[in-house]
Amino acid sequence: MTAFTYERDLDHPVSAEVEQTIRDVLKELLSSQGLEGVLVNPGLDHDGDPVLFVHLKFRLVKPGIDPEILSQSTISVSRALWKMGERRFPHLRYDFHDDQRILGTENW
Repeated sequence: MTAFTYERDLDHPVSAEVEQTIRDVLKELLSSQGLEGVLVNPGLDHDGDPVLFVHLKFRLVKPGIDPEILSQSTISVSRALWKMGERRFPHLRYDFHDDQRILGTENW
């Protein structure tokens, strides 16, 4: 547990306001990238600190997903949550279609 961990965070469910804020930020940022759904669950990270696990489901998009836009998602969600007083860090997990291409990775 860190100095920023509050007792209320350990068993604190995700409020509707926090979940809606996460959905709104991600929808604005990732709709063009095929974002289909968002699931938010509270949990503990590997150090035992309370976090938010955010599972993002994507549909197949052509020509591919832009990694530059994806890279902005965690910081955008973090900033929005911090503004509203939510201190748990959002861990974003991306679930892409099996055939999805990520632009710029053709030669990997």
